[in-house]
Amino acid sequence: MKSRPVLEFNGIPALGLGTYPLSGLDCTDTVKMAVALGYRHIDTAQMYGNEREVGAALKTCGIARDQLFVTTKVDPSNNGKARFSDSVKRSIDDLGGPADLLLIHWPPPDAEIDATLDLLKAEQLAGRTRRIGVSNFTSRMLRQAAARLPDVACNQVEFHPLLDQRGLKQAADELGLPLVAYSPVARGRCFQNAVIRAIAEKHKRPPSEIVLRWIVQQGVVAIPMTTKRDHAVSNLNIFDFELNAEEMSAISGIGSASGRTINPSWMSGRWHD
Repeated sequence: MKSRPVLEFNGIPALGLGTYPLSGLDCTDTVKMAVALGYRHIDTAQMYGNEREVGAALKTCGIARDQLFVTTKVDPSNNGKARFSDSVKRSIDDLGGPADLLLIHWPPPDAEIDATLDLLKAEQLAGRTRRIGVSNFTSRMLRQAAARLPDVACNQVEFHPLLDQRGLKQAADELGLPLVAYSPVARGRCFQNAVIRAIAEKHKRPPSEIVLRWIVQQGVVAIPMTTKRDHAVSNLNIFDFELNAEEMSAISGIGSASGRTINPSWMSGRWHD
């Protein structure tokens, strides 16, 4: 068994397990498997519909809850004052206790961002989460969030070699905040890229390890999802090697603005501010 990854960015474990689109026993068994292998960061969300299954796994995984780092996110349909707090209470009940990190999953309309951030802060003050952050915020929105909430912990976004996120990464770096990468291998699309495959061959490692290492080596948290034990073990191997500057630069040159895997209609026209 691999030892627990100890690398953290702003107190967030650098490698975690994403749980979308897992459900039922598949979700519970996958979370328990990951924890047994050494993962300590588990990511879920109201939108995923699996918080109860994640909570069941955490209760029976054999690791004390204070040794785990659990993230969940508020569904955009619950962003308003009438539903925000009640939705978080349900999440905490399903998870079996307070979250370590609570995020606004998708930004509300611009005129409602500050009010939604205030609702998020209220949940932290009420003890339902240790830390707070945002997800899918643009550079402008992230600056607004950091100004409103100086203790905002991170911005969880789509981040992988096929998508150029250099502008957002620069804004986060300037604010001293890490990004958290969801869809870190672009649902497998990264594995077909010739640059990544060549570097993987050079290191005698699978393309997945090269991509995840490129992410973490930039100070970005990665939360890949896998139900396969051998893949989960392989992901832990990213702490065993480094990419050189030339390799990092080559992979960084792959991305484009059109490389998104996740692009919901409500974000149309909002990504590039």
